[in-house]
Amino acid sequence: MPAVGDDALTADEWEEAKERRLAELEFIQSAYSPEEARVDGGTGDAGCCVVRLLQLQCDGDEAVKVELRIKMPTAYPVRENALLLIEGSLVSSPSNPQCMRRAGLEAVPQLVGSCQQTALETAEAQGGGEAVWSVLSRAEEWTSTEWASLLEEHSKSLACEQPKGADDTHRAIALGRRILYSHHIIANSKRRDIATLTSQYKLGGYMKIGWPGVILIEEEREEIPVGVDLDAYRMLPLKFEELGKDQMSLLASNCREAGLERMFLTCLQINDGRTVEGGAQNDGMQESDTETSIHAVLVLVDHMNDGKRYRKWLRKTCHAQGCTLMLKQFRLDNEANGRPVIYVGVFGDRDHVKQVMKLWRTSHVDVNSRNKQCLERMMVVAEEGAVQRLPRGEELDAESELECSLEELESLVSTIDAGWAQNLRTRHIPKR
Repeated sequence: MPAVGDDALTADEWEEAKERRLAELEFIQSAYSPEEARVDGGTGDAGCCVVRLLQLQCDGDEAVKVELRIKMPTAYPVRENALLLIEGSLVSSPSNPQCMRRAGLEAVPQLVGSCQQTALETAEAQGGGEAVWSVLSRAEEWTSTEWASLLEEHSKSLACEQPKGADDTHRAIALGRRILYSHHIIANSKRRDIATLTSQYKLGGYMKIGWPGVILIEEEREEIPVGVDLDAYRMLPLKFEELGKDQMSLLASNCREAGLERMFLTCLQINDGRTVEGGAQNDGMQESDTETSIHAVLVLVDHMNDGKRYRKWLRKTCHAQGCTLMLKQFRLDNEANGRPVIYVGVFGDRDHVKQVMKLWRTSHVDVNSRNKQCLERMMVVAEEGAVQRLPRGEELDAESELECSLEELESLVSTIDAGWAQNLRTRHIPKR
């Protein structure tokens, strides 16, 4: 039952919190196998906990195993200040080399801190709301990016502890290159942190921001003998450069010129038989070849009783998941003063779009005729699938750009998919 006190939940809030926690737990249980994650206290009561077992891969088949515990407080997810409580522990690690255990012990607080920051940012962006999936997604991203860097640092320190041989003065000149894929790089804080790290570790290369995000770095992998001009061996710029949201083609061109096209294509999961030697196949790579498909959902919403609050929730939720939002409404000619026809578009990584839709169906986004918070039960998914581009427009979700005509919406949707635009008039405009 709800607690007593100044910050106590009302009976309605308590029931809502329990219902939403239970829906989130059911989603997590459906998304992971029992070996990957479990739920302690699966009834949705306060204090229930999601336990995720992460395997931080080392060389070969061995892995450092870490347990991440995500606890839901009483007021989660209906109150903004009810943050998820995240703890971590080292379960096991390879005994040899010794640096593996040290790396694992160092990884746990870094992973927990990163996940806790994600929980905070999600709560601030959404004004509360479900955040477990965002935290788990961040944990997965951390294990594939930061863990690799941490492991390499410890491996280097182990190498430095080994006795030096007579041939150390004849080391070969070596520059290492890595490419990292991110479903988005948008937040200014994230971009600043990446720039700071590349400067700190003297990394050159590129960071393409927006959706998707790509980071390409070049590093010195060995100490270079005195008198050697290292710049003569570089393939990427010495100073780390940021590329804009629409400059994927420029990054592709730079990779091709540096002889790193195969690395670039592999990062974007483009495996169409192109070779890196050049020739007709290589020279014919167009801009559309370098774009990964975007998952898109176009939703027809029957009504919004509290439109301002509803749209604010959509903006915060899509922002927290790294998705692009489109909000448009128009009125039919014979109902100029009647209820508008409302369309909502969500674009981004497939898993994150699915998460937005999951939260949309399980969150109280509107109010009913009695002005009580309610779930969305009458929306219809008009279109869904992979598209090659985002809709053209600067402020797709701005209040000032909300109102439009049917013709204007058709023109906007046609920049995504011509078939969707045709269906908009012929099938998805309701007859009233």
